[in-house]
Formats: sequence, C-alpha cells, structure tokens
Amino acid sequence: MRKFRYVYEPDGLDEEGIKIPDIPVIYLILETSRGRARGPAVLDTGFDGGIYPNIQVVRILEGIEPLTLKRLEHPIYGYVECEVYKAKAFLSTPNFSETTSIGEVKIYVPTEPEYLSDEVLVGREILNNLKIELDGRYATIKL
Repeated sequence: MRKFRYVYEPDGLDEEGIKIPDIPVIYLILETSRGRARGPAVLDTGFDGGIYPNIQVVRILEGIEPLTLKRLEHPIYGYVECEVYKAKAFLSTPNFSETTSIGEVKIYVPTEPEYLSDEVLVGREILNNLKIELDGRYATIKL
C-alpha cells in the first residue's frame, strides 16, 4: 500500500486578526499531450467535480478539444459553464521525487476566465475514490 502524507497549508489571518484554519492539500501532477502541470491542490469536499483548475493547469489544455460542456454550481456565482477535459493524474510527494498514478481525471475549466481559481481544487469525483485521513495537521492518502 502506498501512502502520501502532506502538511496542511497555513491560510493566514482574517480581517480581525484571528487565525483562519489551515488547509488540507495534496500534491498532484496532471499530464496531457500538451504538457504537465504540478503543485499543491486543495481538498474540497464541496466541489462535485474532479479538478477545478488554475491558469497553470489551463495552459496544458490549450489546443485540446473539450469532451463536453457542463454547468457546475459555484458557491458565489451560481451556475458556471465549464469545458470538461481529461488528463492523467498522479499523486506526488511535495518535492515530486515519488509519484503514483491515480488514473484519468476530469478537469472542469470555466468558459469565462474570471471564474478561474487561484488554487487547484480536488473534488469528490476524485476524493471519493481515495482513502483520506485528516487530523488537523496532516492529510494522509493511502492507495
């Protein structure tokens, strides 16, 4: 059994100076015929899809035909139209020295650029297929 353990990312302070809870993240590598993107991704159990990208992920999808269009419910903007793509995905150590494939995943790219995220989000399409332990300091993934 493979195991990846990740330290939560600090999220800073709110406007009143109160510490915001740290964020559970994993490290991913996404690969298409156009290139690779890698880095941290936030575990987001509120996101129905697989991957909600940042601009670095969108760049490896340029020139690839989307599989379909799908409307996703965004917590702030309501329904957002997205192009759906597939990519190979790998869990990685934070220094990218060890990786393990988690298969093909769907990436949901909003058709309006202002809806792109600064962070990559990993949703339930992927999370529900992983054994995840969260203890407030570490996210542990067992495969």
